[in-house]
Amino acid sequence: MLAAKCPGQDRRNWKPEDIFEHDCPHCGAVIEFWKTDVKTRCPECRETVFNPKFNLGCALWCAYAEQCVGDLSGVYTQRPDVLRDKLEMEARKHFIGERARLKYTQEAAEVASRLLEMEKEADPPVIVAAVLLHDAGYAACKKELGDGAELESCTVKKSSEIAGQIMGELKLPRAVQEKVLKIIALGKGAGNGNIGGVNGEVNEQLWHDIHELTRFMLAKADAGNPLPEEKEALMGRLRRESSRRYAQKHI
Repeated sequence: MLAAKCPGQDRRNWKPEDIFEHDCPHCGAVIEFWKTDVKTRCPECRETVFNPKFNLGCALWCAYAEQCVGDLSGVYTQRPDVLRDKLEMEARKHFIGERARLKYTQEAAEVASRLLEMEKEADPPVIVAAVLLHDAGYAACKKELGDGAELESCTVKKSSEIAGQIMGELKLPRAVQEKVLKIIALGKGAGNGNIGGVNGEVNEQLWHDIHELTRFMLAKADAGNPLPEEKEALMGRLRRESSRRYAQKHI
């Protein structure tokens, strides 16, 4: 059986608050956690629950990560911030010389993080991976093709290849990988296929909104507050209620 304790922790200097109780997010039962518990099973519903106070960011670098937490995909689902950090490290390798594209991707990732705090129907690993990897092939394609007409289609194809490789190395579930690659294939931008349309599923609608919000915020960064009619037009383009609430508060 794999260890559920981090081998780097030492209990000799513990304090009373290092043992605490937390409600199970699945059934509400009380679970006791020790500071070194990465995860435990709820005594009532038997679901696996990660320690909300444990810094799972160590899974980014620790050689014992899989021994400690087991299936990393569970970490990524419950803590999308960990997945974001790991994916951003990998994605940066493919944006060399493309500072503007990297800035856009980082801004979109920040918008995605805020929306995922409000949007309960979307799949956090899918959204995080799609946002950080959707442009990963741009630099390679631009180097090969310049600004030619085939740049966009090349970027989609190359980004899908890079995303598939990275997600495979991170052991994301096959279902997550397929959804991410589908979103990348849709491209970026309003009015692209069924993104945000009546046939678009939640992840695709949120993907649409992330890019609408990111483009709007970057365009207005140096222009001051948007005009009322500009904000109204943006609100009309957004597909998710969570996105409209975010826009009302932050734009």
